[in-house]
Formats: sequence, C-alpha cells, structure tokens
Amino acid sequence: MPISLREVAARVGVSPGTVSHVLNGNTAARIAPATQERVRRVAEELGYRPNRMARSLGRRKTDTIGLLISGLRNPFFVGIMERAEELAIEAGYAVQIDSAPSAHGTYGGHHRLSGWPVDAAIMWTINDATVAAYMESQEANIPVVYIGAERKDDTDWVSFDYVAGGRRLTEHLISQGKRRISYVSPYPFGSIGYSDLRHNGYVDVCAQAGLEPMPLLVTDAEETRQAGFQAGQRIARMPLAERPDAIFCHNDMIAIGAYCSLTRAGIRVPEDIAVAGFDGVEDGQFLEKALTTIRLSPELLCETAFAILNRRLGGDRESPPEGVILPVELIPGSTS
Repeated sequence: MPISLREVAARVGVSPGTVSHVLNGNTAARIAPATQERVRRVAEELGYRPNRMARSLGRRKTDTIGLLISGLRNPFFVGIMERAEELAIEAGYAVQIDSAPSAHGTYGGHHRLSGWPVDAAIMWTINDATVAAYMESQEANIPVVYIGAERKDDTDWVSFDYVAGGRRLTEHLISQGKRRISYVSPYPFGSIGYSDLRHNGYVDVCAQAGLEPMPLLVTDAEETRQAGFQAGQRIARMPLAERPDAIFCHNDMIAIGAYCSLTRAGIRVPEDIAVAGFDGVEDGQFLEKALTTIRLSPELLCETAFAILNRRLGGDRESPPEGVILPVELIPGSTS
C-alpha cells in the first residue's frame, strides 16, 4: 500500500500539517531547518509519494499541464509529445495527455482533460479549433498555447513557415530539372476549414516558373505510409505521358510509402520520378535512398511554446497574445 502523509508524520514525530508544509515547499510556515531535513529524509526512506489530487485541492494548483496531440501514427507527432513531456517534467509538472490517432482527428471522444484539472494546456490543431470543447469551464481560466497552425483569434500560438517550406522544396525540384511536379495530399484542395500552406507555396512557385500544378488526392485524409503506397500505385499505372516526373508529398510518411510503391513497380527514383516529403522524420533517412524533405523541428516548437506558457504561468496574463512562426530547413536527399 502507498505510504500516507500521516505515517511520515508519525515516524518523524510531528503533525501531518508540518509534513505537508515541508513537502509542499511552504516557507511561510517557518519550520526549523533540522525538522525540514528530517521530514524529507524520512519521506524518502519510506517511499512517500504525494497525492496530486489532494495537493491540488489544498493549493488550487495541480502542477499538471494538459497536452492535446494528434497524429500519433506519425513519428513527427510522437517527437512533439516526447519533447513536451520532457520540458514539463524539467519545469516540475506532470502531463495529462489526450490524443487522436490521426492529425485531422478530434479529441472530443476522449474528454480526458475535462475530468482532471490542469494549470495550463498545449494543443496541436490544424485549424481554428480550441480546447474549450474538451476542457469544459476550466479552459477560460488557464493559459493555453496552440501549436501547429497560425491563428487569427486572440490566442498564443506557435507554428512553422509552411509557405516557405513549400516554396523551397518546389524550387529544389525545379532546380533538378523536374517540370511535371505533382502535389500529393490527404486533404481536398481548397476544402473549407483547412488551408494547406505548404501547398500554397508549391502553387506560387509553379506559377512563377510557368508550370501547371498537378494535384493528386489520397483517400480518407490519411497521412500514412499506406496512403502514400496507394498513391504510388496510382502513379505507376498512369500512362507515361501523364505521369509526373516528381512528387511533393504532404508529409514524410506519405513520401516513404510512395517511394516504396514506385520502386517496387520498377520506376527509378529519382531518375524517372523524384520523391520529396515534408516534416524531416528520421525514418526517411533509412530508406535505400535518403528522402529529400523539409525539416520541421519538434524540439524548437515545444521549447518556444513552453517559453510562452511559462511566462503566462508566471503571472503575465495581460500582455497581447503572441504568435510565432518558426523557420524550416531543406534537407536534400538522394530521392531528388
């Protein structure tokens, strides 16, 4: 059974209140240093672990941050989750996670955060969704930082320069002599409620180069290797005159699947068709030919979001909402 606070107090020979003050860092209680040291030593010897719920009721503070993260089939989002947890722990917080399997998924079916109070929240979103639907009334009273998309509302957010990434990758493919560049996306082009800024960059560069954009939609809004594999099969079946000579994939998972599908069909990459992705996940560098991609830094994304969150948690609730666009990096590989 877990060791209780009362058992620690009995072993030390002090009141439970004294133990609570010491272990919660309440310096206003003016407890003798020797007693504090004895309490901490006995608590460690007995293996005492504080009850977070009880502490939160007494302190009106949970030392917990809510993290809503989607797309966990993709290593990119797993990297975000891992770094966010590391930063929270370093700052003395636990993390309560609500997740959705795909990047376009909803957290609403879980409602994990509605039943557990948190001090702040970080939420991945590709549109203007808010945490209000998932955290009930507590959302209005806590700092929230949205990650993954630029926002127009009065919120703090951190995103990437997707337009620059789309432009840079398209320019790279053109510099390799490619002229029939297809953009492979899991989302309907021009769909309501979603704007693919990397696609916007691709379209801009095609227009400047006098090239006709070649959109290719993969089904069911899936950002997976399987979706990319099926896209590659469709491309391989196209008549040679209609086939693209390069594909710009919405993310690396789709690009990895497409690469495998094309090579199995006997199509040479990049000689016949170049393949490029977006995200910069490690998996793409372990293909037979390293994947050309745009790298987004999940580490920098989380660190920037936590810098904003820590400022809000430190008492800064009055300064204007902050929006940050992070730079991206072209990683030329052997697939282009």
